[in-house]
Amino acid sequence: MTAVEVDELARELALTRYALPLCLHIAIGARDEEAIRRFIGRIETVLMPASAKTALLVHAYDLPKVDTRLPIWQKPEAAILRHSKQVWVHVDCRQYRQAYAEAHPEQDLKGLVLDHVMNRRVARLKGFNYLRIVPISRAANSSSGGLSEKWGVAYNSTPQMLVTNRALQTFIQYADLADIVKMLNMKTGGSLQDAVNDAQALVRPAK
Repeated sequence: MTAVEVDELARELALTRYALPLCLHIAIGARDEEAIRRFIGRIETVLMPASAKTALLVHAYDLPKVDTRLPIWQKPEAAILRHSKQVWVHVDCRQYRQAYAEAHPEQDLKGLVLDHVMNRRVARLKGFNYLRIVPISRAANSSSGGLSEKWGVAYNSTPQMLVTNRALQTFIQYADLADIVKMLNMKTGGSLQDAVNDAQALVRPAK
């Protein structure tokens, strides 16, 4: 299933700011349900419809063809990045674990955390109301929730960034490399984010 539209500004940011190839443009945030429909995928089901803050089962549109030269695609964990069956939740949804379990009854979630790939506080500051969630280990979740996410909240809370984010006309946001590392269930590392730095080799063509 191919997307009818592309958020060109979001794509440009992923190409230039994140330096990620097209096959690694993984959507993690959306302004609203309409943005999901236009740029991410078809909404198949509203999970837990009685809740005012909804969760959605989304059948994702096809992404550009995988560049098999990138070592990241040799990792089994990378399958989740482009998974066609995704769960997106409102930033204020509290029953997101239940929603994911409903969408993926075949998965054993014991010992796993359902992670909002984009930090919810950052999402609110940027104006993204829907976020993709994925299951990761508690260790990976704790690692990513430390310095890097605190820095992200502080940075996007500055007066300059509040103005910049309000002016930004993107409908969706793609994952940066730190987000991708977390989705691979890897620890993002300490203050220097060693794992993220090491992951640069995963997204560059093998020699």
